[in-house]
Amino acid sequence: MRKFARLFGVVSAILLTPALLRAGSVTVSWNANPEADVVGYVVLYGTQPGVYVFSQQVGRVTTATLTSLKDGQTYYFAIRAVNADGLNSPMSAEISTVVPLTSPSGEPLDQWKARLGITDMNADPDGDGVINMDEFLNGTDPFIPNTWLLAEGATGSFRTRLALTNPGTDVAEITVRFLPQGGTPIVQQYSIPGQSRKTVVVNDIAGLQDLPVAAEVTTQRGGVLVERTMTWGGPEMMDSAHTGKALDSAQTTWYFAEGDTGVFDTYLTLANAGSVETNATVTFFLASGQTVQASYVVPANGRQSVHLNTVPGLSQVSFGMYVDATSPIAAERTMYFTAQNTAAKGGHESGGVAAPSRKWFLAEGQTGDVFSEYLLLANPNTLPATATVNYLTPSGTSVTRTYQVAPTSRMTITVNDVPGLENTEVSAVVTSTLAIVAERSMYWPGSWGQWYEGHNSAAMPALGTKWVLSEGETGGGHNVVSRFLLANPNGQDAAVTLTLLRDNGLAPVAVRATVKANSRMTLSSAEFPLQSGEQFGTVVESTNGVSFAVERSMYWDGEGKTWIAGTNETGTLIRAAQPAGPAAKPGPGTKAGPAGSTLKTPAAAQSK
Repeated sequence: MRKFARLFGVVSAILLTPALLRAGSVTVSWNANPEADVVGYVVLYGTQPGVYVFSQQVGRVTTATLTSLKDGQTYYFAIRAVNADGLNSPMSAEISTVVPLTSPSGEPLDQWKARLGITDMNADPDGDGVINMDEFLNGTDPFIPNTWLLAEGATGSFRTRLALTNPGTDVAEITVRFLPQGGTPIVQQYSIPGQSRKTVVVNDIAGLQDLPVAAEVTTQRGGVLVERTMTWGGPEMMDSAHTGKALDSAQTTWYFAEGDTGVFDTYLTLANAGSVETNATVTFFLASGQTVQASYVVPANGRQSVHLNTVPGLSQVSFGMYVDATSPIAAERTMYFTAQNTAAKGGHESGGVAAPSRKWFLAEGQTGDVFSEYLLLANPNTLPATATVNYLTPSGTSVTRTYQVAPTSRMTITVNDVPGLENTEVSAVVTSTLAIVAERSMYWPGSWGQWYEGHNSAAMPALGTKWVLSEGETGGGHNVVSRFLLANPNGQDAAVTLTLLRDNGLAPVAVRATVKANSRMTLSSAEFPLQSGEQFGTVVESTNGVSFAVERSMYWDGEGKTWIAGTNETGTLIRAAQPAGPAAKPGPGTKAGPAGSTLKTPAAAQSK
């Protein structure tokens, strides 16, 4: 019997093959031994040089794939040939490789970083407390917070729906924990396909009928954006409405610029998704500069709603608010007014902002015969603030006004009364000498006494190049129209693309537009190639790097009236969003190919 003289097996390429649960796989290949009685080969491997604690026998082949390897681990490999008598050749030269990290979907780390433009794996671009490395390992989106909170919500006399939009390409897996006021949490789980939007009607969930309810949304895979729309009134519960986007984190402090107990019923809703009850102290900043304080207990896994008209010292006044809690909570404010002899005929809602800012942006706004617009500024400081407001119009003509906001006070600006803005669409940029809070309210039709509906939004503290709006609808029996308001306060035109992610399984629709420098524009869903009655979410992204602000308003008809109801909300900024980077280039000694392919490097093999 001939004995092996020596085997020069050389592994020529090592590639990761995605497998279940991120278990890495490596493909090794070698040159065939020329002896006729070779019956197979043994692949030896381990995690230390020269120490091979694992082996795998393969047949008379020159390629083997080893699975269930640990991502991120360095492995060392060698090959032996075996002949018909069971004799082994000497081992080949050792080679090593690091098994690339992969996401739960099997995407290698380098490819994931290139696709998303990630450079720092310890960074946290969405500010949710989860660094990029953990987002990658968990399969969640690094630019979309993994937790969302909604303090407001009710069934019974209200119809409440959640709009869940997934702007990514992978399926998003989420859990919604509903927190009924005074009840036990109810948990639901949902899957939202990539590039789509899903509607959840809260009234249809068992155990959530006829009660106030908050919600916590947590993401297990992918990423979603969340908005909540509540409608009420009339036989179809569609005569009035408001929409609020979910808050991206619980906070111990919240600020509001709007609030009134003169012609409105105003409610503050606080939600606590934690396991320990929370104490919240609310400071009200009156237009006079006086302050009023009140304290409330927010139960664990529950919510507390306060009718502010009943708070001592708040009768017949307008005010801003500062909420200071002993542990993180969510806070929203709702306002209703009586019209047409109907209590709460009109109303609007907004979440608080986590901190004051010296800069605020508002994309929506309109004056004239149809709308009455108000800008609300709250100054929580003990010193006066000077606020300069630059109003942008569709023509590119701007109007600038300066206002003095007294310490610990709230100011109301009637935008219809600003010279040059009597009848126009208008956006606003607020710049202040001190950090303040800004909101905008709009009512229609006409002036007070004629109004039957309104909407409100907190201003945005920053511009961005990529935004998501979860709610949206067009056409249908109530002739719904969604209007997109885009503001560009820069000296360069902004080229934008609106990608409509549909609720009916159809492919997304892309619409392109240019927002002129120092101006604002309006786009209507009636102009989009959508089916009547569709619901959708929208990604609005700059294609030339110019940042902008975006909001969406929805209006619909009913009871013989045009725009009997309507809502508004600002976009959710996808922070640090960047275009996808170039595809990773093959390294030295390899060539591009499908996962699991190899490129052999010739090597000598001889026997005697």
